This record gives sequence, C-alpha cells and structure tokens, in this order.
Amino acid sequence: MASAPAPVVSAQTWEQLDKRLKNQVLELNVGIKIRIRGGLYAQLVDLCPKYHYPVFGTTVEDKGFRVVGFGTTFPVKTVRTDKTYFLTNRHVVDSGEGILKECRMFFAGMRLNAQQTAGFGDPESRYKDLLNIVNLSQKKDLNIAERTVYQATVDGIWDTYENNLSVKADPNRAQFQKYLTLAGVETETGYFLHSPGPVTQTALQAQLYKIARVDTDPDLAVLTVNNTALPKMEFDTVTPSEGQEIQVIGYPVASDQIDADSSNYYAPTFSTGRISRVSPHLLQVDAPVTKGNSGGPVVSQRGKVVGVVVRRAVTSQNLGGTVVQSELPNFGGAITIPSVKSFTPELFGNGSR
Repeated sequence: MASAPAPVVSAQTWEQLDKRLKNQVLELNVGIKIRIRGGLYAQLVDLCPKYHYPVFGTTVEDKGFRVVGFGTTFPVKTVRTDKTYFLTNRHVVDSGEGILKECRMFFAGMRLNAQQTAGFGDPESRYKDLLNIVNLSQKKDLNIAERTVYQATVDGIWDTYENNLSVKADPNRAQFQKYLTLAGVETETGYFLHSPGPVTQTALQAQLYKIARVDTDPDLAVLTVNNTALPKMEFDTVTPSEGQEIQVIGYPVASDQIDADSSNYYAPTFSTGRISRVSPHLLQVDAPVTKGNSGGPVVSQRGKVVGVVVRRAVTSQNLGGTVVQSELPNFGGAITIPSVKSFTPELFGNGSR
C-alpha cells in the first residue's frame, strides 16, 4: 500500500506565528576581557589627542566582560544533537576585534616607548611609570600639569607605534611581536545569549563553533551551547519568491530608543515586508532592517526560516566636509538557506528542514 503524502504546512497569521516564534529569537551580546602581564586588566578609557586612537587604562580589579557588540541569533535544527547550534553573522561575533587589535598595538607601543625614554634608568620601572601616567585618564579634575603630561605620554606611545611597529615601519611584524610579547596581552571574548524576558535572567554563554574567515564565505558564524530546551527553528523547504510576504525578527536598536522600559527586559521586534529580489546568495527584503537586526531570521508564513539578516542599506552624504551616513530602513539583505548549508554542510543533511 502506498504511503500517504506528507501533510502540507499551511500559512498562519502573523499573530499566531509571533506567539510561537517569540521565544526562539535571542539577543546576542559580545563582550571582551583584556589582561596584561603583571596581573592587570585593561579597558578602553580615552582617545589620544593627536591621532584620536584608543587609550587603555589598567586596574588590578577584574570587572568582567565589557560589551562591545550586539545583534540577533537563533537556534536552528541540525543533524547533530550533541549541542544546540545558533546562527548569527560574522560581523556581530567579530565586534570586538577592532578594539582588541588596537589594544595590542597600544601596549606594544608602550613597551617600546618605555625602552626609548628610560634614559639610563630601568625600562621596566619606566614602563610602570607610563602605566601610572596613562591611568590619570581615570582621575577626575586633572590639573594642568597632569593633563599636559598625560596627553604628551599617550600621544608619544602612539607615535612610537606608528614610527617603529606599524605595518609600514615593521612590515614583517618582528619588532611588533617582540614588544607585544613583552606586554603579555591576553584577550578573551564572551558570547552571551539573552532569551526574551527580564534582564535579571541568566544569559546563556555560548562557544564559537565556526566563523567565516575568507572572502568567499558568507557573513556567518555558528555558536553552540549545551543542549537547551529552546525549540529550534527550521529551514523552509519551499524556495522563496519575489513578492512573498515575510517577517524579520530581531533586536534593532531603534526599538530600544522608543521604548522607555527596554532596559528592563529583552523582547524581539517583528517587522513584516516582502521579498523584493531573489539571487543565489542573497534575498533583498523591504521589511525594516536596522542596526541590531544582524543575525536574525527572515521567516515565511509557514513559520520557517528563509534567510539570515546580514546587512542594512545605508546612504552617505557629504555635509560641510563631514561624511554622514543614514540608514535606508526598508532595504535590507539576508543570506539564503543554500548559502547557510554550504557554509556548514556537516550540520545540515538532506533531511534537515
């Protein structure tokens, strides 16, 4: 006897879907922690006057992770059942890389500057002096003399880096690596997943499973946590089409800006629109996509994922010599499901939905 055909999942109202999908989309916060040799913790405290490059102060106190980036993520059904896998964007996961890179540059420059300015003294003692001077940035009501010394010192550290340790001055990076090693900079990145609900609830701390590292890869990253009770979202098996109604789910900053109570809870925003263009690797959607939506799902009225939000459109204007960028909120892009599957084929078998 022939088996009965599989039932077709019919379209649901967005109201029905929103109630079901609300708890499946999480806010992702990216935090960093920086340690340097000597049992000190470093953090961004200021910008130097000359270059407007970052200045990093130090403390003996571990103040935990400092959030440097945010976006959206969601658990997805995979052929593996050992953990729960979450999709998001590479540029969200990499939010702290720029700060960490500049931190390494700053402390390598400080180490060399200590050697250059120690005179007949001990470079190690001079380095400690520099640390104390830089920490004047955290003192209230600096007097003129203190401010003058502080500004000259942080400018001098960045001058030392630019003139001796930059890619232009040190193309093989041998000197840079030498002084970076002396500084002993160690960094740690944390990925914190917040389910909808009060901010007092404990976040899930995720581990990085895979991230795009070459230009030919889509802008994706996969995070994992130990198996959770969160229901996993599924990919739609129906090919998306132009004009199809969809919904973008995520944590746009714009929503927090108009909600005075947003600091008390996490709640995703649902934005309805249509697919305006379909290409092999990207869906163009006219649903509002703004900062914070990155990494969130684009879902069909079947309640299935048809894409992963990757970018919002921006326009630039030159106003009096200053380039000002503004968002085009009803013009965004999402990575297609075939591209997601090709990025991590080991997670999605032929039977994965």
